[in-house]
Amino acid sequence: MSEKYFLKENMEKNVSDYDFSAFKKALKMGQNKVIKEIEDSGLKGRGGAGFPTGFKWKLASQQEADLKYFICNGDEGEPGTFKDRLLMEDSPVKVLEGIMIGAFAVGASQGYIYIRGEYAKPIKIFNKIIKEAKKEQVLGENIFGSDFSFEMKLIKGAGAYVCGDETSLINSIEGHRGISRIKPPYPIEKGLFDKPTVVNNVETLSCAAEIINQGSDTYNELGTENSRGTKLVCLSGDINEPGVYEVEFGSMTIREIIQEFGKGIKNNKELKFVIPGGISTSILSNDKIDIPYTYEDIEKAESSLGSGALIVVAKGHDLIDLMLNASRFYMDETCGTCFPCREGNRQVHHMLKKAMGKGIDHNKTELIKDIGKTIRLASRCGLGQSSLNFIGSVIDEYPNELLIGGVDNG
Repeated sequence: MSEKYFLKENMEKNVSDYDFSAFKKALKMGQNKVIKEIEDSGLKGRGGAGFPTGFKWKLASQQEADLKYFICNGDEGEPGTFKDRLLMEDSPVKVLEGIMIGAFAVGASQGYIYIRGEYAKPIKIFNKIIKEAKKEQVLGENIFGSDFSFEMKLIKGAGAYVCGDETSLINSIEGHRGISRIKPPYPIEKGLFDKPTVVNNVETLSCAAEIINQGSDTYNELGTENSRGTKLVCLSGDINEPGVYEVEFGSMTIREIIQEFGKGIKNNKELKFVIPGGISTSILSNDKIDIPYTYEDIEKAESSLGSGALIVVAKGHDLIDLMLNASRFYMDETCGTCFPCREGNRQVHHMLKKAMGKGIDHNKTELIKDIGKTIRLASRCGLGQSSLNFIGSVIDEYPNELLIGGVDNG
């Protein structure tokens, strides 16, 4: 079992009791060295896309502007994902410190934390944290006697999954509809109120704070060459002990995570498949999960690590019902801007609904896959580009079971 942890340090909930050692270290290092440390760590964004954090910060730092913004994305809407909620509830000051380090590194003087509207407790906690930080002069002018000044506000999301996309989130903060923007220009060039803007995930910033605190060398002792450090895995579904577990990349296989952390399948059933990164990712059947938990190994298996939501599905489920549930989610959550995404997801849901209890023939499944390709090519944000990954992979893996009604009685 993985016994190396990186994020379980300094789990503090009060600003007055936190020493901000990583941020103070960052001030002494200077912007360029902070960015270099994050680059050397190989830290990838933990929101799902896996974009190199240090590279994003470097590009943003090179933008010339009178004002820059830094945003922490806590709009955790991916089904099966709840690790950011844990961090915001249990380690909110560490999250704040990560935001401050990122803002200092890129030269941002104003920032926001955007939290999913359904997360009442994290919202309450962060309202308190921000108020306390201002009182303790941790936020404001000349922080800790330095030349760095930073103000921060909390924005409560309105329940739109699409606002997990950084451009949709930016539109939401500006008071517009939560719809995606065409890129380029990218947010680091022209983001919030047309100013250079960096958007990072909650877990990403928590990792960044600890990387500065402990050093990139310590971080690089964990994981693999292409998957550095650790990952918070959200384990749910047909398992005995769901929860959030910190796993060192490459130290365990997906099956070992399910057995050792999740304590196996409920009711001693046989595993059917896993969804390795939330319902935006393709499934891995039972015979494909004896692979190390890394970005590269899951990609080789033709799926994605995604947000870290590892959903376990046992035998006995109605496959069409599972697909229908996913299709309803994407039909409801599309912002409607891209016609193929809006209409494609609606038509897929309609076809699956008609197939309930009857099965779905080969022509219909091929049509669904074609619609998925069209949506993926025509959509301008990650919601549309990944909306048919789960459904398409179920069709590819179990075509005969769908023909006979979608139920596996194994």
